[in-house]
Amino acid sequence: MKSIALVTNRKGPLSEFLCENLNEVLDNKVKINKYYLYQMKDGEIINDKVILVMIDEKAYEIQKYASKESTIIVIERTLREKEIYKIAAIPNDTKVLVVNDTKETTIETVNLLHSIGISHLKLIPYLDNKVYEDIKVAITPGERDKVPDFIETIIDVGHRCIDIATFLKIINCLDIHDREIEENLIKYSEGIISKDMGIKKQYMDLFIKGQQLEVLIEHTQDAIAIVDNEEKIVLTNSIFSNLFDFKIGNYFIFNNEEINNVLKKDEIKGEIIKFRNQIFTINKEPIKYLSYKSGYIISFSDVTNIKRIEQNISKKIREKGFYAKYNFDMIITNSQKMKECINIAKKISKSDYTVLITGESGTGKEMIAQSIHNYSNRSLYPFVAVNCAALPENLLESELFGYEKGAFTGALKEGKIGLFEIANNGTIFLDEIGDMPLKLQTRLLMVLQEKQIMRVGSDNIINVNVRVIAATNKDLKKLVDNGLFREDLYFRLNVLPISLPPLRERKEDIMPLLYSFLERKICFESEVENLFLNYRWPGNIRELQNIASYLNVMEFNNVTLNDLPQYILNSGINFNKELDIIENNYKIEKVIDILDCIEKSEGAGRRCISERLSYIGEGEVRGILDLLYDLGMINKNKGRSGTKINNKGIMFLNWIRNGIK
Repeated sequence: MKSIALVTNRKGPLSEFLCENLNEVLDNKVKINKYYLYQMKDGEIINDKVILVMIDEKAYEIQKYASKESTIIVIERTLREKEIYKIAAIPNDTKVLVVNDTKETTIETVNLLHSIGISHLKLIPYLDNKVYEDIKVAITPGERDKVPDFIETIIDVGHRCIDIATFLKIINCLDIHDREIEENLIKYSEGIISKDMGIKKQYMDLFIKGQQLEVLIEHTQDAIAIVDNEEKIVLTNSIFSNLFDFKIGNYFIFNNEEINNVLKKDEIKGEIIKFRNQIFTINKEPIKYLSYKSGYIISFSDVTNIKRIEQNISKKIREKGFYAKYNFDMIITNSQKMKECINIAKKISKSDYTVLITGESGTGKEMIAQSIHNYSNRSLYPFVAVNCAALPENLLESELFGYEKGAFTGALKEGKIGLFEIANNGTIFLDEIGDMPLKLQTRLLMVLQEKQIMRVGSDNIINVNVRVIAATNKDLKKLVDNGLFREDLYFRLNVLPISLPPLRERKEDIMPLLYSFLERKICFESEVENLFLNYRWPGNIRELQNIASYLNVMEFNNVTLNDLPQYILNSGINFNKELDIIENNYKIEKVIDILDCIEKSEGAGRRCISERLSYIGEGEVRGILDLLYDLGMINKNKGRSGTKINNKGIMFLNWIRNGIK
């Protein structure tokens, strides 16, 4: 640990205060050794790199104790900013006595007050114990006991603290490179009145520029070191620190003669070296100021990163949203049909042929397209998705192929790159291809045949290396027959077809998918699960996601049929099986009347029902109730509560009312 010698006349509060003052900035990272002049003996040597003394006279006196390597620094002191307010409040032209422990320090304090701008008072140093009977106010830096008795008001501004200029000398002399110490000094400087405000501002500016430089060199993929003229390391970035075993202050010498010979050159551009089984290109450039060389900046580039340069360009494009976030592992399925689709898609992924994905809306066509891209050899390059039905013809054309400057009214003056160019080396996904206008179908055909595009308003042909995946929920063959889709384009697209099954054909996936969309654990009654399994799901997985969102918002914990949206209930229930059983045993009108009676009375016994429905005998009522119980439409209870209709019974009643009556 680096060390400082703090020399004062004697042991006391001042010595302790200065020690604390030093640690306020140095943060106990520098050892402080205290010495007292009255205890020093002839021949005693102080070996600390820095020796701090209080005044110039003591610097001369301490020289005989200092080692040859030591630097003596006279402490410059100032006041805390908050203490100045006490002095500023004293009325103008007031005579004020300045009191300190010695004549020298008293004069120093007077000079300090003048230098920091205390010009509205008549400052008089208290020397030789003179009596100044017309003075009623005194200022003292922590020496109240030295203030004469005739003073009525004492303003104690506390011990003078070390000025920022002294700390800068210490940091420079000890060659300290520590972020925390630098930050401490900035914070410390904000609370003191510096004797030289220019130094304070310059230091803060240099500190900020130093931070900016560190941020700058961290934002590169190269390992960077800055060295001085003595080949000592001044600054590095984290990549350099992780690659090489060097620290700030070390000499920049490798345990490798070949590298050291290369580094002897004043300038290096792109020299290749091998170090620890890695290959680097080295660049070295002098840093000059006023025509004088002050050091070098040296960078090491890992050659293996060169292959990633193209990928990094693609990464920037991906950061704009042109990337695929889904892969095959994210597809939840127990369906054999869907598993077969995934197996086909994986085989398709490894080729560059055009893919046509068909399926109803909401079956996951884009998810399959993204998974194909991420499973392919193009996965590191852009995935660009465009909905052909979402844009008008002229706008879709300029989006897909780009345009030159001035191509049309309202065009960007610098022109615009098209989505096919953005997707170069990657994949473009043309969703809702069945809605593409015939004019653009012709242009798309050229891209598929020739791998070339032409921007709107340009005669120049641009080569593109793009894989096309198209998708539609329409019957393209029927559109071809009706003259709404080009037959040649259809066959160009339908090279590798994938047909996704609708959700109603993947019943084993309905509940697992629903649970994956829920934000918390929710239980479903068996009637609800049966409804979900038998519902047609015209919106497929997208509609299932909507149901999950509805349940998340409604905060249900145990979902019954009554908790579901009405459109599901109206279209999702089919009681044909139950109706057949009832009609094979009883007249449906009698069953409906009994269910009506139970619903309106909110619970009724067999005898009560028979009395209300006089045309149905008690024995027949018993038989109908037993059948309804077996079908799960009523609950039988003992005692006064009697028989009650349940959710399934209510749903059956509504189904009959809406569908039969």
